Amino acid sequence: MATQYKVEADGSVTITMNFKPEGSMLEQEEQIAQALSEMGRMATALSIQNFDTDGRPVVVDNVKHTSRGKEKKGYQTPYGKIEISRHVYQASRGGRIVAPMEKRARIINRNSTPRFAQMVSWKYTQMSAAMVEEDLELNHSRKTSRKLIQRLSAAVGELAREKEFEWEYELPEFEEVVTHVVISRDGTTTPIVGEGYRETMCGTISFYSGKGERLHTIYTACAPEYGKATFDSVLDMEIENVKNQYPKVKYVGLADGAKDNWSYLQPHTSVQILDFYHATDYLSDISLVMGKTDTKRKEWLEGACHDLKHQRKGAANILRELKHFRRNMDSTAPEILDTTITYFENNQARMKYAAYQKQGYPIGSGVTEAACKVVAKQRLNQSGMRWNIYPVQQMLLLRGLACTPGRWRQFWRHVDKNGL
Repeated sequence: MATQYKVEADGSVTITMNFKPEGSMLEQEEQIAQALSEMGRMATALSIQNFDTDGRPVVVDNVKHTSRGKEKKGYQTPYGKIEISRHVYQASRGGRIVAPMEKRARIINRNSTPRFAQMVSWKYTQMSAAMVEEDLELNHSRKTSRKLIQRLSAAVGELAREKEFEWEYELPEFEEVVTHVVISRDGTTTPIVGEGYRETMCGTISFYSGKGERLHTIYTACAPEYGKATFDSVLDMEIENVKNQYPKVKYVGLADGAKDNWSYLQPHTSVQILDFYHATDYLSDISLVMGKTDTKRKEWLEGACHDLKHQRKGAANILRELKHFRRNMDSTAPEILDTTITYFENNQARMKYAAYQKQGYPIGSGVTEAACKVVAKQRLNQSGMRWNIYPVQQMLLLRGLACTPGRWRQFWRHVDKNGL
């Protein structure tokens, strides 16, 4: 196949490909893919040079720089590597050499076009470098290396980290009225080199209609840290941005019984809900020590869960029953009984499930538990993986952008508009 281009009088470019259809359909498709890649490299080489200077002096960081002439350099594109001669500059007093074309064209990691960086980093958020390498070659006729994939994705992740508190993201336009926003947080574990499994925090901010339908969710996650200062600051920022746009809706906190969840959620929300299914786990455990036959135990558990969910004073009635059961036991009462009584005493105000459901509030933190699996575990806990802390943070930032509908595209619009 022969590929040629012609610059038209109006500045447009015509690229032609000569193709003789021979061989099997699969063979012809592979030939076409190779030819299209060649056309892509040719077009990209022409396009990228439009961002170069004409050789006149430029000002970089308030310092005049002059051209040292053109130097050739290779750049990675979605279609393969291209070689470009572009002006390089240096100040009269010496110092680092800069290529203005790279900044103007939004070159990432000093060697990759933005589209290629976008493509590779998205794939890397979904699968290992080895699988990205294979995917690019098999499905895009694009050979590359694992090191390039990792370094380029790390550069995108670092950019996301640098701009995390600077770039804002628009919410989608909802077809239904948002009546309440649910803020939730939970932890999962990530394998860290030399440290074993450590807690990774995930947070969600979900938008609901009056019918209780979830309209949209913002996903956030932070790498393991001692304390939760970084995670809290990220979630604080997201909550502030949401409240600026929805100042009058009801804000609901939903989590399991961990004390630090409530100390965080209470200032941000007017209603706090204990995850219903965590509460039923306690009931399941306590049913095993009540001395009932298996049939009676299952009947009691089913009735208790039903009452907790649907009766106005379900939690109070169950607590009263547990205390009565405890009074009839001696000092050798199972520890789980006292633990469950304390759990229900501490959380009664957050267990008004019948009322919550009438108002369309969710009573289970499944969205956040799913976030732990989808945002963190699905990528970080693949077979044999071990991570250092910093790459975990970069990956989780990119996962949050990729998993929150609309944010990945907005991130790259920020890159395109604002540069690096």
